[in-house]
Amino acid sequence: MPGRKEERFQIELPIRFEGGEGAARDVSASGIYFLTDAALEVGQAVKFMLEFANFPGGPIAVDCVARVVRLEEKGTGRGVGASISSFAFHRIPAPSKSDNEHV
Repeated sequence: MPGRKEERFQIELPIRFEGGEGAARDVSASGIYFLTDAALEVGQAVKFMLEFANFPGGPIAVDCVARVVRLEEKGTGRGVGASISSFAFHRIPAPSKSDNEHV
């Protein structure tokens, strides 16, 4: 599709953001498409987190800041297209064995 800057990847990941949650369906370095029941508006800034539990080398999370650019009614929810302005990766610490060994 013309106008796309980055390669898009079809994924199914939970997405959590202030005021709601949803399911990511499509993501690239510059944009995301997700489904949610949350009331978002075009132009609204949204901070969200994606978790990649099966990432090689251990689980990681990506904290993103985006702006909603498109809304679509999808059954009882809505599809949200958002342009990502910044993102930061960080490792998700695995629970230590001592956390599970309480006697």
